[in-house]
Amino acid sequence: MKKIFLVILVVLVALGLLGKYSYDFAVYRVLPYSAIRPHRLSGLEKKLFFPYATDLSKLNLQIEPFDVRVEDSIMLKGYFIRAITHDPLGTIILLHGIASCKEAMLPFADTLSHHGYNCIVYDSRANGESGGINCTFGYYEKHDVSTYIDQAYNRFSKVGPIGIFGSSMGAAVAIQAMAIDRRISCGIVESPFSTMREVIYQFWKEMFFLPIRSIPNKALAISEQIAHFKVDSVSPEQSARLISQPVMVVHGDRDEKIPADESKSVFDCLESPQKEWFSIAGGHHNDLSHVGGSSYLNAELDFFRTHLK
Repeated sequence: MKKIFLVILVVLVALGLLGKYSYDFAVYRVLPYSAIRPHRLSGLEKKLFFPYATDLSKLNLQIEPFDVRVEDSIMLKGYFIRAITHDPLGTIILLHGIASCKEAMLPFADTLSHHGYNCIVYDSRANGESGGINCTFGYYEKHDVSTYIDQAYNRFSKVGPIGIFGSSMGAAVAIQAMAIDRRISCGIVESPFSTMREVIYQFWKEMFFLPIRSIPNKALAISEQIAHFKVDSVSPEQSARLISQPVMVVHGDRDEKIPADESKSVFDCLESPQKEWFSIAGGHHNDLSHVGGSSYLNAELDFFRTHLK
């Protein structure tokens, strides 16, 4: 119902069928928050989408709470998942997409754990159970990754080299984190966007079917003031130019949310001499592991086996 109201409001604004006050209300009071304050999954939604996470003891994993307070006093809620092997090959940070949660990463963490890797999963700020009210698509979140690395080395033994995996917004955060933290040895990123401004425009078009940049741009200018960040500083495309670590970029050729051209732009900008492009035929935005199947999973495992050193 909330989304339907928002769609109707914005369409009327775009068509000029509302007065100036209503236009200002939509552009300055509604849309700026919709970009930076994602929906938090309720307990019922988690049970529906991730039924395996209702009782973590049934996952047969060595899971320890791993909560971290970041510089601006926001508490992030997470888990440290130990490899089932005696001598782990390293530790991989798994980053979820927007309006999702750490539980979405548990199936991949399960697989990685059984292949000899520790995993760190946590709710990004303003998502899941973590604190914070504003999501900045990597502006602050990239520093949260570094804080988790600091705390992992302080709290746990046998952490080893650090790798990273991210999906959608998590992919964008992973790229920005790799650009500033050389402790991250390598990374796999699924469906990253090229710039925050462009991905917000793509979401705008998908939701409202209006190829108009002026309204989302005006709204983003207000979002910057609300969340105290710079939209144009959130650019995985530019961050990629600072990355020399090995990176695999993955995208589905039927992605309805982020065009594959955006991932390809990030890939082309990577300075890494060891970079891989992995296109998944028939893959959409949220089904790459399912559509890619065993060939994709094996490619991921081979990548980490080769580069996580």
